Amino acid sequence: MKLPHPGEIVNLLKKTPYRPMRARELSKRLGVPKEGRKLFKKILKKLLREGTIKRVKGGKYTVVKTESNKGKEEIPLEGRRGILSPEGRFLGKFLRRGKTGIIVPRGLRLPPFFVKLGEVKGVRSESLVLAEIRHPEQGASDKRTARVIEVLGKVGSLEAERRGLCVEYGLPEDFPLAVVKESGRIPEDIPARVISRRVDLRDKMIFTIDNDKARDFDDAVGILRLDSGYRLWVSIADVSYYVEVGSAIDNEALERGTSIYLPDKVIPMLPERLSNWVCSLVPGEDRLTKTVEMDFDNNGVMVEFRIYNSIIRSCARLTYTEVSNILEKGKKVGRKNSELVESLKIMKELFEKLKERGIERGELDFDLPEPEIIRDELGRTVDVIKSERNVAHGIIEKFMISANAAVAEYVFRLKVPSIYRIHEPPDYSSLKELAEGLKKFGYAFKPSRKVKPSDIQKVILESKERGEELAVHTLILRSLKRAIYSTSEKGHFGLALKHYTHFTSPIRRYPDLVVHRIINSLIEGKKPPYDEDTLEWIANHSSVKERFADEVEREAIKLERVYMMRSHIGREFEGFVISVLPFGIFVELKDIFVEGFVPREKLKGRKFEVGQDVRVRVVESDIERRRITLDLVL
Repeated sequence: MKLPHPGEIVNLLKKTPYRPMRARELSKRLGVPKEGRKLFKKILKKLLREGTIKRVKGGKYTVVKTESNKGKEEIPLEGRRGILSPEGRFLGKFLRRGKTGIIVPRGLRLPPFFVKLGEVKGVRSESLVLAEIRHPEQGASDKRTARVIEVLGKVGSLEAERRGLCVEYGLPEDFPLAVVKESGRIPEDIPARVISRRVDLRDKMIFTIDNDKARDFDDAVGILRLDSGYRLWVSIADVSYYVEVGSAIDNEALERGTSIYLPDKVIPMLPERLSNWVCSLVPGEDRLTKTVEMDFDNNGVMVEFRIYNSIIRSCARLTYTEVSNILEKGKKVGRKNSELVESLKIMKELFEKLKERGIERGELDFDLPEPEIIRDELGRTVDVIKSERNVAHGIIEKFMISANAAVAEYVFRLKVPSIYRIHEPPDYSSLKELAEGLKKFGYAFKPSRKVKPSDIQKVILESKERGEELAVHTLILRSLKRAIYSTSEKGHFGLALKHYTHFTSPIRRYPDLVVHRIINSLIEGKKPPYDEDTLEWIANHSSVKERFADEVEREAIKLERVYMMRSHIGREFEGFVISVLPFGIFVELKDIFVEGFVPREKLKGRKFEVGQDVRVRVVESDIERRRITLDLVL
């Protein structure tokens, strides 16, 4: 029996994201077996006596701050971003100044730091660098000094700025060695005893549909037409079989919270050996899954569902484009694929009925495009276009929503603690602002404290008929709250569902992995693996990590847009206002999927409304600030 070293306990309590933990959770996260929990508590008591840790409210443990940790924040560090670690690392521009050099912090309201030139031999002026603040010793000069940790490249170059973005947000380049070693020890072969305890779906026509560049396939689908309607299989990679609570892989996945998708790479939640191979539902390979098997009547109403552990062998890896070519453009395929094509046609039938049911219950059907980066043969961004959504996107989206809703209903019905995906109704004040904005477009919308999704859906449908969806949808989205993770089941306003969770992407979202473990306990009749306090913390932490990932992804796209627009300085474009602020307006261009900013002083006292058409000229594309500045063309 292996018990954790006291240092492992302290390191876990100090590990970012910091939080106190109860003994039960500590033992789980450190993989302590049941028979070792008494000894584990003795180790905790020893650490308490030594003063290394202490107990706080709720019987939780936390690390005691030592003298060596004090005094490390003598220099006030301000700013929304920029400081990368408690040691005071930051991103900045290195400039030579005669016999000395300075580093100008980026994204921080701090004056420059001085650098000894002897420490930066070979570093060119105008270099983007990762630096670390030097903390002055007693009696030393109070001059602010820093040292260069790493040179990222020339300020303004795309490669340096991409690296700078990763450094700025503290994105990990690699997985810790312990995680790599642990993932390497996970066997690929599936034992016969494991297969025997699962529902064998390897003879079913089940396949994946994903985007062209995807490498981590965590969902596969299959369908059968019944006399009474349809039977749909949604099989999801069973990551919980391979990643145990408290393992090195699990702790790292929890810390990351989600995969981050950048234009030029992915920062995965799980090591690539798992995400792209062992867990990924690649075609022709046996893979462990959790399946939601759903029966729908001929109107697309779910009448029954079953959730079980399974094994599948994906028969094909299809892309959204391929499926669209078959279903919307009538592309011919070989005879051997005729059964696959027939499955796709049945899926389209069910999708259209599910879409109708969604409209009936009031689901908010936004169709806002995502940016797609177009590169030349050298990898340089040459255009940003609106990605096209097709019927294949709709099929997968509706099928995943159905599976997530079934799982949420299952755990809610059994009254076990879990994590839900909730979306609360908008505030009355936000609805009043929405009504004022819509009134200027000629839409009649009455704000109500008991607003229903269908009330807003009517406006969405009308805007599509009038061809004004972009402006109207922007107004509506601004009035809505953000969907979050929660242990309280409050329903999903946007989807008009009473119960909803995230279950279908455990390779890239930590809450899905948690829900899989809860499903395991229900299937096997065991005690749930998490208490409510732990689930509440994971839910809050996951919501924070999701917002963080969204911000990083937005900034990364903005960087690519700004870099591309440097070649369009002086050009004029048609656009429309997407946001009105006290200090200016944001405008989205129509020819290129890019947005820019018109400062207040350039508005010449004119007033603008969201959705209003304008003509603008590109006057600046500042890659350091990631901002495109526009001027109005009168």
